[in-house]
Formats: sequence, structure tokens, C-alpha cells
Amino acid sequence: MLDLLNLPGIKPVDIRTHSKGLIIIAETTDDRTPDCPDCGKPMHKHGKRPNIFADTPMQMQPVRLEIKRPRYRCDECGKMSTPELTFLDEKRRATKRLVDAIRERCLGTTFRAIAEQTGVAVNTVKNIAHDLIKELEETVQYKTPVIMGIDEINLAGAYRCVITNLATNNVYEMLERRTQEHLKPFFKKLPDREKVEWVCSDMWCPFKPSFAKYLPNAKLVIDKFHVVKMASEALEEERKQYQLQLSKEDRLYVKKSIRWLTLKRPGNLTQRELEALEIVRKKIPELAIAYNFKEMFFNIYDEPDKQSAQSVFEAWENSLPEGQLKKFHNLAKTVHNHYDDIFAYWDTPFKITNAYTEGLNGLIKISNRMGRGYSYDIIRAKTLYSEEARKVGSGIRTGKGKVEYGPHIPTLVKQAESGELD
Repeated sequence: MLDLLNLPGIKPVDIRTHSKGLIIIAETTDDRTPDCPDCGKPMHKHGKRPNIFADTPMQMQPVRLEIKRPRYRCDECGKMSTPELTFLDEKRRATKRLVDAIRERCLGTTFRAIAEQTGVAVNTVKNIAHDLIKELEETVQYKTPVIMGIDEINLAGAYRCVITNLATNNVYEMLERRTQEHLKPFFKKLPDREKVEWVCSDMWCPFKPSFAKYLPNAKLVIDKFHVVKMASEALEEERKQYQLQLSKEDRLYVKKSIRWLTLKRPGNLTQRELEALEIVRKKIPELAIAYNFKEMFFNIYDEPDKQSAQSVFEAWENSLPEGQLKKFHNLAKTVHNHYDDIFAYWDTPFKITNAYTEGLNGLIKISNRMGRGYSYDIIRAKTLYSEEARKVGSGIRTGKGKVEYGPHIPTLVKQAESGELD
């Protein structure tokens, strides 16, 4: 029979099909009687026992190897022995080449898809993945970011913390929680922590006290998008109050788009949207005022330097009407509470934002959804150790070898869009 296996020490003698794939019957080729590994006396044959192992798919079908291995017994000490086959992973009940193939793919596609293609149990794929993750944890280390992004994501039943390298747009780390109990040990053990110059985050209270003690040269800059988001949220509160004042005819015209009309920047509106916005302005002048204050606040970040931005904010705050627009007054208080960190945006070497980190959070959620509820450990590994994303823009060659910065976020985006990041 043609040797379809190309595995040392066995030869195929039969092949049959069943509903779950192919079964290849094989026998060992070494008939030599071994000596007892315990007492060294010659052993004798003691029958044969078939063992079934999973192998790499053939003809797009899962493969099972049914290997008939002789058993040997020592009359002197009673020791039983079965010939060792080096190509087998006895722990996984699979060939080593199948385990290697699963290792290569388990962080790039769903466990269920791999299980269906190979015929192994989902839990077996999961266990192989956990072994790989443990190995990666011990061998892979990314270069500490000079400009670090910190953000949180609600994932697998809890808020997690995502750390990114904003200078290179790479993923650096994912922490199990966003609390100081998790953040402080991370920053304390961070290698080359004195090299961190900037940290960009939102206004979540534990972030700054967590790193302030351990990153001696780092300055905090509050993420621009979290600041202007508060202005949009303040406008949303006003919109909800006044939208019902539209007539039925006008409401039908703008009902589906009124929220987006008021949240978009004017330069991003189409002609039809501008006409619809004009109706809103005429019918709800109070909402038009709130819209103007939202836009005036956004204009702060259009200023080229820090002093101009601070002047625009001061003018904006002074023009807020007393007793009205409560959410906008709250926004002004929040800005004062984080004044230095918000206006540090104009002190940075380039305009630092957490935009890529926010995009990464969306991809992590996609991975979680496609995997039907992966654990935190699996999602973290799929994010941190994506092989393709680590190849692109993730490292440089030095005299000491390769220095890695982590998976490239834009590449992760492309993988998700193409369905590769499942």
C-alpha cells in the first residue's frame, strides 16, 4: 500500500472512511524484541493493542491513525512495555505535526473551526493554546513604550486594561483589571520604566496614581477624544429634552438623523443634512444654543498652541448662561479638575491621542464575539501574540538581535476586516 503518512516507524496497511473523516490503519515496522528497561532482561511479545491518534487532515477531511503496536512483557520483573513512536504526542493523543499545526493557527482563528477541521475536541485545541500561551509568556518581551496609551475595555464580564505603544501604534500589554491593585505591580515591574515620557489616558481616577510613583519621567496627557466626548454627551442631554417639540411633519423629516446631525461637525454634514439641521435650529432654538456650545468646545482643539487653547476655553466658559445648560457647566468643572493634564495635549512632541487604542478595543470585542465567549486569557493572547501583526512594523534589528514593540494595530484592523482575527 502506498505510504500516505510518511511517518517513521510505521506503515499504513488499510484505509477506510467514516462519517467524521478518514481512518488509516498502520502497523509498526520494528519487530526487534527489546530488553526490559528496569532489569535489563529480554522481554517477549504480549499481544497487540490498537491506539488511535489524530493526524493532520487529508483531502480536506479529519484523519485518525489506528496504530497496532505490540506489547512486551518481562517475565523476570513483570514490567510491561510498548514501543515508543517519536512522532506521537501521547499526552494529546495526536501526532506532533498536528499539534504543531494547531499551535500555528490557534491564536489566529476560532477553536471550534480548528476542531471541526481536524476532528479533535475543542478542549484539546484549548489546552494546546494554553500551553503555547505559557511558552510565549516566558519568551516574548516587547520594548517599553516611550509614549504609552492606557484604556479600558469591558470584556469577559469585567473591565480590563489595555496598554499600547502610541509612538509605533503597537499593542504592549493587557491587564486583567484596571484597578490600582493590578496597575501598580505592573508599573513597578515594568522594564526600562524611566524611558516612558508620556502617558495618554482618560480621566479614570486610578490611572494617574498608579503610574506616578513608578514612571519618574512620565507626564500625563488626557486623551482628546474623551474630553470632547463629554461635550457631545452634554449636547445629547439637551437634545433628548427638546426633540419632542418638533411637529409631526418635521419630526418625520429629521427623526432618524437628528442625533447624528447634532453630533457631527458642520464640515462633515451633507447638503441635505445641513438643511435638516437648519430646521432643528429654527424649531428648537434652545437646542441650537447647546449645539453652538458643543461646537465652540470642539474648537478648543483646533487651536495651534496651548495659550490660544486656554483662552478659547476661558471665553467658552465665561459665555455659558447662568442657570442653563447644566451639563456644560459640569463639563467646565471637569476641565478645571484635570486642567494641566488636559492642556498638556499642546506640550507633547506630536498630537497624542488614544485613537488607535480605541480601535483596538473594538477589534478585541470582535474576537470575543466570534469566539463565542473566549476567556480573558485567550483574548489577551490572541491580541498580544498575533503572528502576522507582529511581523509588520513591530521590530527593528540591532546588534543584540530583534527588538519587538508588539502587534501592529493597523495590521490587526486589516485582519479583523478580512475575517482573519477570529
